[in-house]
Amino acid sequence: MSAPGGASLEQQNLRDRVNALSTAGQFAEAIALLQAPLQRNPRDAEVLRMCAMVEHRAGRGGVAARFAERAEAIETHPSTIMIVAQAKMNAGETDEALSRCSTLLNMFPGDLDVRLLMARALESAVRTAEAREVLEALLRDVQGKNPGVQLQVQQIRAAVLVHEKRESEAVELLDREILTAGAPDALRRTALYLRAKACDRLKRYDDAWQSAAEANAIGDPQFEPQAYEEGVGALMAHWSRETMVNFPTSNSASEVPVFIAGMPRSGTSLLDQVIDAHAQAAGVGEMAGIEHFSRQLERVWDASLPAPESFGPMRDRAFKNMAAAYIAECQKQAPGAKRIVNKALGNNRVVGLLARLFPKTRIIHAIRDPRDVAVSCFMGGFNNDYYPWTAKPEWIAVAWEQSRRLLEHWKRETDLPILDVRYEDVVTSPGEEFPRFIEFLGLQWDEGCNRFHESKRTVRTLSYDQVNKPLYASSVNRWQKYEKFLCGVQWPAYE
Repeated sequence: MSAPGGASLEQQNLRDRVNALSTAGQFAEAIALLQAPLQRNPRDAEVLRMCAMVEHRAGRGGVAARFAERAEAIETHPSTIMIVAQAKMNAGETDEALSRCSTLLNMFPGDLDVRLLMARALESAVRTAEAREVLEALLRDVQGKNPGVQLQVQQIRAAVLVHEKRESEAVELLDREILTAGAPDALRRTALYLRAKACDRLKRYDDAWQSAAEANAIGDPQFEPQAYEEGVGALMAHWSRETMVNFPTSNSASEVPVFIAGMPRSGTSLLDQVIDAHAQAAGVGEMAGIEHFSRQLERVWDASLPAPESFGPMRDRAFKNMAAAYIAECQKQAPGAKRIVNKALGNNRVVGLLARLFPKTRIIHAIRDPRDVAVSCFMGGFNNDYYPWTAKPEWIAVAWEQSRRLLEHWKRETDLPILDVRYEDVVTSPGEEFPRFIEFLGLQWDEGCNRFHESKRTVRTLSYDQVNKPLYASSVNRWQKYEKFLCGVQWPAYE
């Protein structure tokens, strides 16, 4: 898919250099290369498109979409429409994603990448009949002609079969069409995680674990527990009560932003969905604006200077602008909501920053048995390039303990209200737990929260086909099915 029009020689040279760096996985270097031209002209659509492309390749879809939308506001281009469509799909905004796909198909009739994205969006929303229709047409067009697209079609078909509770057929399809066909690593990894999910549902637990282990070994992810612990310690030292006194602040009085923090697979999506079902609240999934701002702070930080000079140009005004922009974006997505929840994966690391941006915010700390978290993360299909600790149970145990350590630090070092919510209590005693965290948000109880599963909202998460179902407790102590694979790991205490 391409678009008419050209770029200057300078832009072409920049694009070639950025493309080479991002292709080599040097994403930070590619973004750094784009900073000077972006500062010279923040409305350079071509540079904004390059930023979106790099962030997209780096797997930071939310940040990529922000750059893409800024570029689109200046000049329409198919590459940025595609990135926004993918971000909308990942955010569960299926209709928005499909609308942009339709726009692209009007520009490029029959484009295979766009049709694949349509199929993925429909599968993500568990709109299986529509997904199957798109997939069947795609398969007819590419079978025997385009092996790469054919493999992707078969993987999505297998996912549809899992939704339809035809797990045995899904496993057979994956084994026959993808896992013996020399598929690229990325597709093979996705297929293996899907196979693990299907085998788990078939109670073929050894087979499920083996499939996940093969997936996690792809790319040979590396993780150093001691370095990770030291990094958390450095973060805690930097964001202490004593040091934060002199940090910039927005002085925002808004109580709208709420954040869920904790380890992934700890019930964060369930909490988000229950809160979203409240008439005066909303969930916005994993908005990436705070993460992007945090990375900007890291780039300008000068440890040789005392605060606030250490923040360079990013002082109170930058914090005020960030807080205002974030609140405006939340209210755009959920007009009229009094509380708007963000459950981004990295929230546990930025609570100190959140305290300076939103002094009136509230934090819900989602906690779950580390062994259940380990099984779910190990088999869940995370991006091992960014979360390498998900590749081994012993590494997940370290990450769990450090996440808990961070939240205890934030309780001591900030004045933010932080509520611990245990997954096991939520699914076994919803009549007590739902009202407890709704009250924590400063809201009156709403019976609609008990009907969270009736929502038409698509939650794009590893548990997207679970949070749209009535509450169930079968995932409590799931680790016992895989106990033999967890032996020898030093699990953190969990009361």
